[in-house]
Amino acid sequence: MADSYKTFLKALLGVVILIVGVTMILAWWPQVVALFQGFLGLAFAIAGMLVLYSISK
Repeated sequence: MADSYKTFLKALLGVVILIVGVTMILAWWPQVVALFQGFLGLAFAIAGMLVLYSISK
């Protein structure tokens, strides 16, 4: 009985956290896009530096 109650509470907590997370992503969508673009820009810059480094070796 106690195990099923704990499982139910964990599932309920997971659903609540998921709903809050999705709501925050949708509410701050322009900032999410800017953050994603920043990470992509950084990744491309590092990839470019690695390519140039591999050419020089």
